[in-house]
Amino acid sequence: MKHKTTAAHELEHLYSTGVNTVQTETNYRNGIDQLETAARAGHGKAALFLAQLYHQGFRVERDLQKAQYWQDLAYQQA
Repeated sequence: MKHKTTAAHELEHLYSTGVNTVQTETNYRNGIDQLETAARAGHGKAALFLAQLYHQGFRVERDLQKAQYWQDLAYQQA
């Protein structure tokens, strides 16, 4: 159980760091990478945040297919 808790904590940290980087840093690409890593590892909020970024075109090129991909992944993880 401790390993699962540690892994969840690490994913949450990766997610929050990624969000902060995307929102505040000039080099936001690292934040996108962190969010993608967290989302692929099962962090639903990270996948949903990526869906919103791609839908809005904030810090990434607007891409509705990518937005749909990340949204679908978020729903699968819910």
